[in-house]
Amino acid sequence: MWRPLTTADIPAVAALYNAAEAVDDTGELLSEEDFAQSFGQTDLPGGSLAVLADGRLAAYGLVALRDNPVGTHRVRLDGMVHPEYRRAGIGLQLLPRLAALARDLHGARHPDLPLTVCTMVESRSEGHVALVEKLGFGADRHFYELEVALGESLAQAPIPAGYEIVPFSAARDEEVRLVCNAAFAQHWGSVERSPEEWAASFTDSKRFVPESSFLALSQDAVAGFVLARHYPVVEEMTGVRELWIGDVGTLGEHRGRGVASALLSHTLARGRTQGYQRAGLSVDSANPTRALGVYERAGFEVTRTWIDYGKPVAF
Repeated sequence: MWRPLTTADIPAVAALYNAAEAVDDTGELLSEEDFAQSFGQTDLPGGSLAVLADGRLAAYGLVALRDNPVGTHRVRLDGMVHPEYRRAGIGLQLLPRLAALARDLHGARHPDLPLTVCTMVESRSEGHVALVEKLGFGADRHFYELEVALGESLAQAPIPAGYEIVPFSAARDEEVRLVCNAAFAQHWGSVERSPEEWAASFTDSKRFVPESSFLALSQDAVAGFVLARHYPVVEEMTGVRELWIGDVGTLGEHRGRGVASALLSHTLARGRTQGYQRAGLSVDSANPTRALGVYERAGFEVTRTWIDYGKPVAF
């Protein structure tokens, strides 16, 4: 049976997801609380699916739209089939049905923009790769996931002259949002975060760790930032306390001066004193600001590769 998801499905969805993660080993660990946040950002009646087999959740899917798409509207399709129900053709039906929901939602909200549906796939997940490619999705972009142990050998980068590093402050929240939008304006797939999206990701998110997030100031204005998150489920399931570096950015006129390196060094050092054992982050493999080099110099190493698969959809 196919039907939309409801908030009552959150425990079953989290259980399904983690049963799949135990098999797939993608490193993406999510809790019921994480899914509650995703559900809160989704049009459940029009943008979700539950697949039931004998009353048991066999698969689920979510459609994630953006508030301010520019150019092509890339709508993300998230979903999972329980390991016990795989290779029965559910995935071959799930993604097209989610794409159809995305088309309807997109047509109602952004009818003047072209639509591409997309989904993230961990590169070692051979079955998932085969599924999306069979359905006509193409690999549009690769993202590296990196990690560094927060031991005594952390690289120390100096603070460049003319800059000051200060803790994140709620008083500068709107300024940081605007700086973040400007810093990522030329990045592939990036769109401006609305105040609502920003609040959901940071200000109002239980995952945001302001005490481990820092700003670089130049003449008392924000020039760069590191915004960190912590996902308790990672520690619960792996025993490792991880600081996730959600966003790192520097305004264009301040790049090439070591601002990002200094911010990152400061954040990692503070994370270590706060009891974090590891830091992780994700970066576009073709990042135009050469961010990968900054992270590698800080000690990060690539541990996984994710592929953003996309498919244009007519409506």
